[in-house]
Amino acid sequence: MQTIILECGSVRLVPFSPSDINLVINLQSDLFGNRYTEFSTGSISADAAELVRSALQNQAELGFAKWKAVAEDGRFLGWAGFTPVSETSEISLSYCLSNEILDKDGTLATRLCAALTGWFFENTYFSHLVAVVRTDNRSMREVVQDVGFNHRESKKIEGMQADVFQLFSPSMQSYLMSA
Repeated sequence: MQTIILECGSVRLVPFSPSDINLVINLQSDLFGNRYTEFSTGSISADAAELVRSALQNQAELGFAKWKAVAEDGRFLGWAGFTPVSETSEISLSYCLSNEILDKDGTLATRLCAALTGWFFENTYFSHLVAVVRTDNRSMREVVQDVGFNHRESKKIEGMQADVFQLFSPSMQSYLMSA
């Protein structure tokens, strides 16, 4: 039985295994998909292998990572979760779900990101979470704003022009409101 990190309706987030690289390759081969990852070598197979490797390492070292999104029947839907941003020393929320799934359920990404931010603030000590969004990725921009993230800055991160959105933890929001 696989460990379920988070359930969001019929979608479950579970840890990756080394044998999942081909699933990520197929997902990220979709030219119209949200396939940005923080490591982009131009080789989909190398990027997929690095995504799985770093997810396994982050899970072991930090207790959180990017996780595999699966349906109740075990069908691979994509991935979602968190990754450290080396340039800012912050943690970033990101996801990549198949376009087929997003076409069938237009609110899935928003519900999943809302569940992930709740999980993050309940299970970590961080005061805020960021979302690094490629400037041309309108759908992800809308999702993170719908979840409550606010635009903080535009900058180049790991060679990519991006907008950085930020969401404070509930305790930090309370503190800021009382100040």
